[in-house]
Amino acid sequence: MTAKAEARTREPGSPHGHDPLITVAGNGTAGFSGDGRPAAGAQLAFPADVAVGRGDVFIADHANHRVRRIDGSGVLTTVAGDGLRGFAGDGSDAVRARLGFPAALAVDADGGVFIADEMNHRVRRIDPSGVIDTVAGDGSRGDDGDGGPADRARLDAPCALAVDGSGSLYVGEAGTPRVRRVGGDGVISTVVAACGHSGAADAGEAFAPAGLATDASGRLYIADPVGRRVLSLGTDGTLHVLAEPPGGNADATVVDWSAPCAVAVDAQEAVYVADMNGHRVWRLADGVARVVAGPDPSVGAAAAATDEPAENTAGGSLAYPCGLAVDPAGRLLVADNFHHRIVALPLTAVASQTAEPEQDETPEQDETPEPDGEAGDVHDADRAAATATAARLLVRQEVGLEIPRGGSELIHVRVSSTDAWAPGRVEHRFTAPTGLSFDGRATCAYYRVDGSVGAAPEPTAAVHEGGKSLSVTDEPRLNTPGNPAAALVYTLGVRAGSDAEPGRYTDGRAVIAGQPEVRLKASILGDDD
Repeated sequence: MTAKAEARTREPGSPHGHDPLITVAGNGTAGFSGDGRPAAGAQLAFPADVAVGRGDVFIADHANHRVRRIDGSGVLTTVAGDGLRGFAGDGSDAVRARLGFPAALAVDADGGVFIADEMNHRVRRIDPSGVIDTVAGDGSRGDDGDGGPADRARLDAPCALAVDGSGSLYVGEAGTPRVRRVGGDGVISTVVAACGHSGAADAGEAFAPAGLATDASGRLYIADPVGRRVLSLGTDGTLHVLAEPPGGNADATVVDWSAPCAVAVDAQEAVYVADMNGHRVWRLADGVARVVAGPDPSVGAAAAATDEPAENTAGGSLAYPCGLAVDPAGRLLVADNFHHRIVALPLTAVASQTAEPEQDETPEQDETPEPDGEAGDVHDADRAAATATAARLLVRQEVGLEIPRGGSELIHVRVSSTDAWAPGRVEHRFTAPTGLSFDGRATCAYYRVDGSVGAAPEPTAAVHEGGKSLSVTDEPRLNTPGNPAAALVYTLGVRAGSDAEPGRYTDGRAVIAGQPEVRLKASILGDDD
């Protein structure tokens, strides 16, 4: 096994060991806590992005359905989202609004914070007074509306945002892969799209705009994990390939990365790229690419040749980095998704590292088999990849559940892993917390490496014991050649009895594919709550 293939299967380093990266927010444990206290001791849940503006740091707290802010004194607060998945609150205080998996953030010159409200198919903005409103997307999933008001257009899973110096907003969409622009007049248009879209720059068939950034000149940078490229769009509308793996554009910087999914630009116009599946961050400058955080593949290859253990670069350990920002203090901020934290790397340390151009050489062959042929062949390859090592799963309820007596709600159970997992057809068992019963609704969604969310085949669900328990049968796959998703979420419908006793109950259970059980929690609200 090559060093590169081994890196795909091993667990990324723990944030609790020796780690030169500075933790800005998050204690490494998934959850929600810490508002009003120092951010480094708080809990986040799979932070998807980080942004800066007017001296503050903003975090897309993805699985908590919140946006949180670190002020200049290092104190963390929630600025948008009540913690429950949904859509509500436009025109009122953002902290009382409901979001649906905020995936990306951007801050404008006035201090307004834009939110890619992915599952609500909207972009929303928190104004400086704290009021939230929709600025793009009518809430229905689609791809029309170009040439008209952005808030009447349809978006398809917005997953990336950027604002340029003129105030124009750029939106990357995962469902219908393209980048759209909302001008100062509020009119929306498509500026980059997969081939076949007239009037926009052609990005080719293999395209997903997972990360966006702009520089001082107005150039737009696009991280494309499907094409394994970083693209740049000039102010004249010309699209260029800035960096990609060997064998591509002769003018592009050669980088053999896995899934570039986020991008940021510093004041010197050096470009930083988060390689999500490679668990590292690259720096691109003057035609040279080098790793500044996470495992350096060149160090790993040299270590393998000498039987020495590979080490991380000066940047320390990361696990699925998926958001980047450069702050005024001269730090690169990284959303360290599976470590549930935001970390910082001083750019002074990055600049002092020795930069050596990559040497031209025959690219290493990828040992992961490419999906080919019928769907059954892909599933066989998935299972073969997953049986190399025992998968380690993280199972958790996404957010606490509040439900009134007689009401219905949804429980979200997230299953994630850094390993390949394809156990075949398996059964999961769920037990409802006291006062609740399952109503038979069960769906599943995959979280792909490009930051988008994809529907999974409908699982088979059966209610038992009058709704007290539920069995769900499906064929899950994570981190496999046929399904490069690092997480999936089971969404289960529940009802509270009309005579249920109000209170908080923590006696629910989830057992995923025979793994150790995980507690499910819910609060039943009384008539006065």
